[in-house]
Amino acid sequence: MSAPRVLIAGAGPVGLTAGLALRGAGCAVEIFDSRCEGEGDGDPRAIALAHGSALILDRLDVALPESAAPIQRIEISQQHGFGRAGIDAAAHQLGALGHVVRLGELTRVLRHKCQATGMLLRFGARLPDEPEDEVALVVHAEGSTGDCVVVRDYGQTAVVTEARSDRAPAHTAFERFTPAGPLALLPMGTGHSVVWCVKPERADELCTCSEAAFIAALDTATRFAGITWRSIGTRTAYALKLSRRTQSDADRQVWIGNAAQTLHPVAGQGLNLGLRDAYELGAALADGVNEAQLSRWRARRRKDRDAIVRLTDGYVSLFSNDLGLLRIGRGLGLTMLDTLPPLKGLVARHMMFGAR
Repeated sequence: MSAPRVLIAGAGPVGLTAGLALRGAGCAVEIFDSRCEGEGDGDPRAIALAHGSALILDRLDVALPESAAPIQRIEISQQHGFGRAGIDAAAHQLGALGHVVRLGELTRVLRHKCQATGMLLRFGARLPDEPEDEVALVVHAEGSTGDCVVVRDYGQTAVVTEARSDRAPAHTAFERFTPAGPLALLPMGTGHSVVWCVKPERADELCTCSEAAFIAALDTATRFAGITWRSIGTRTAYALKLSRRTQSDADRQVWIGNAAQTLHPVAGQGLNLGLRDAYELGAALADGVNEAQLSRWRARRRKDRDAIVRLTDGYVSLFSNDLGLLRIGRGLGLTMLDTLPPLKGLVARHMMFGAR
């Protein structure tokens, strides 16, 4: 019996991971991407790859990029209010809660692994509009499509850059909640990746001001971290919305990663959710590609997706304001999180493995 033929749209990290997982399940995989080969390799954006995602890559025999930086502690706090919580890898008998990697480097590592297996990657080509009858499955992993609708416009823009200080970063990631949106500092290389969520008009100012003015603003916003900034890299901005695909089921077709949903970057869950989509698809189809197996996969993934959407959307709604009573409640919640190990363990497991 010939191997089931699977076509994948999108040669980003999620599509490439799906290719490896499905090839491991015995499928004959072809990946299509409209971009030229290597076009995204220089993408400097940093992502927090959760411990669970690192385990997925390890099971697929994919090594992390050499520049990957471990996150051994996460510190969570709020502006204009009390309460602070810390989550440590050692408390969970782990070397790291996750790793910070550049998106372009991760894409390159995954692509080379796919090519090493002999997988067929078609760059500068789009998925056929009408796949042949013998195609067992089409996997859409090419990013947000026209079938995704905006569920919530957060009225925030993420300003992303890499900032360097006068000392090597500790292996600590910071998540600071402010009324305008969260601010994340992720240790990476000789500095930190900065994901600064602000109002759109403030984002315009931060992206067009001088480097000195940006550094001064960043110094003021990050006093809680005790870091003095010396230089920054290229600044980019992304409008933040929650979008979801309106139709999740179709004959011989599935949507994963950003093709199924795009999330707010708070807690860094978007790519990790997509990698779980991809890996579990391969696991579900190990005994054959059929509608019964796909239905079970969809049901399993729906639980994780819905829970992570509620989690990230809830964080933004709860923390992106300066209401007095909520500020007090948030402070009490952060204090409880820091002092109750079972609660801290639950939050850590959700961050590392999703909703299981």
